Amino acid sequence: MEMFERILVPLDGSPLAQAILPYVMVVAKGFHSHVILFHVAETALDHEDPEQKTYADETMERMRPLAENYLAGVADELRREGIDVQTKVVGGRAAAQIVEHAEQENVGLIAMSTHGRSGLARWVMGSGIDKILRACEQPVLLVRPRDEGASGEAAARLSKIILPLDGSNAAEAALPFAEELSKALGLEVILIQVIGVETTVRFGPMAPDSWPVPSDVLQRLDVVASGYLAGLAKQLKDKGLTVQWEVLRGAAGSRIVEFAKETSDSLVAMTTHGRSGFRRWVMGSVTDEVVRHTGEPVLVMRPHRSR
Repeated sequence: MEMFERILVPLDGSPLAQAILPYVMVVAKGFHSHVILFHVAETALDHEDPEQKTYADETMERMRPLAENYLAGVADELRREGIDVQTKVVGGRAAAQIVEHAEQENVGLIAMSTHGRSGLARWVMGSGIDKILRACEQPVLLVRPRDEGASGEAAARLSKIILPLDGSNAAEAALPFAEELSKALGLEVILIQVIGVETTVRFGPMAPDSWPVPSDVLQRLDVVASGYLAGLAKQLKDKGLTVQWEVLRGAAGSRIVEFAKETSDSLVAMTTHGRSGFRRWVMGSVTDEVVRHTGEPVLVMRPHRSR
């Protein structure tokens, strides 16, 4: 089975959620993917209570035809682009249902917008999407709608894939996905590593203190990072990919965001945690900052997945 042969696309009926669709079209055409448009009719009721369960079931039955009609319309648009599509409507909690059905449907990718019906007033990051990333085995392609009027109708253009690395095996787990996307979509691969210019030390309960990294240390770190990226670039070039690399200085999140904004028609691919390993989730810090602020699609995955 190819890496992205089956794609699950959660939609809630809002234009914000549909901002992912142009990128789904690009990926689906490149990989000849089967796309599953997925809607969860959420109810905030306790289903252990028989009366509430009955009410929730009745509500679901009223909502189902509306959701099915909505998904059918979106499916028709994708079919006109030559994409193989099916639709599915379920009831329950959105994050849990997305994780469960991604496994049931044996999908290789979940693709969704960072915002849904609640609009820009509430970020999904840190709630629903964070739950999905923690629980699912599949990579998740995330797109931040540019504004509340984003309809997802504009064609997506992708020519480059940016791969932030920190020298760890965890961060390198994104490499196979970047390779496959580069081959299928004809993307140039850009490897980057960010060297921090400050070091932070915490003394007991006191607030942490930060000091500039000495210039000679920065120079040595630049040499090490350059050798590391050059070695990886050679491996990818030997596989027939177009690759460039660059060492950056500064705070990791903000520098990755700046680089992505400066690199037009790009996609960022990165893992949920890097050098710090499983002791600390990066969601809420570097990866979260990149998703929130780049305005470009971001492919996020957990390292050491079984797929």
